[in-house]
Amino acid sequence: MEPLSQPTAARYGIVGDGRMARHMGRYFDLLTLPYVAWSRGMEQNASVSANTVLATCEIILVLISDGAIEPFIQSHQELFRQKTLIHFSGSLLTPLAQGVHPLSSFADEAYDLDTYRTIPFICEGGRSSFAEIFPDLPNPHYTIAPHLKPLYHSMAVMAGNFTTLLWNKLFDTFEEQLQLPPQIAIPYLKQICHNLQHQQVNAQAGPITRGDRQTIQSNLAALTDDPFREVYAAFVNTVTPNLLKETE
Repeated sequence: MEPLSQPTAARYGIVGDGRMARHMGRYFDLLTLPYVAWSRGMEQNASVSANTVLATCEIILVLISDGAIEPFIQSHQELFRQKTLIHFSGSLLTPLAQGVHPLSSFADEAYDLDTYRTIPFICEGGRSSFAEIFPDLPNPHYTIAPHLKPLYHSMAVMAGNFTTLLWNKLFDTFEEQLQLPPQIAIPYLKQICHNLQHQQVNAQAGPITRGDRQTIQSNLAALTDDPFREVYAAFVNTVTPNLLKETE
């Protein structure tokens, strides 16, 4: 659906034009849920101002960067006075809008309907329920106490973003230093994901789990001039305290 430029009876308004806004718009399109979309790039045209486009929406999804959410809401207080404001930040706590966080990773390309349907949403306790905000969305949803959001989000960042950094490091090293095709690591990645899905606690393997001091020392020596040596050492020190001291 193309972003609408005139007031409509759409229940939802989407603010933003980044990945999250585009994905949510695509999800609404696939579900044939009407919505209007607005972004700052439209400000130059008075006929498509935020006040004009979002005037009739009941629920506004403010899908912009975390640091811009509160300033944007504060700059449109009259428009938002009688509306339900939702943001998708996993860590932000603000009385100006309610957080509903989609627990997923959003790439540039759009997903299919089945993928969108399976994304869990994590809601702030003590505020509107997911069913009240999104009665037409079939997604699984859960509630946590607001003060636990930073912990929840830190876990999501480490598990998702940090592992992506590590896999990108592997792909780059394979290609640039080892002259190996990066794609040969994909079966390894898939098996790790499979093991995590089906074994979880017992999925971990390798020298850290075994307490293999000799292999760990060899790995660290190979990374002597690599900034990721500190990453490796940090994991060892976190999972098996004192093990590195014993190898010295």
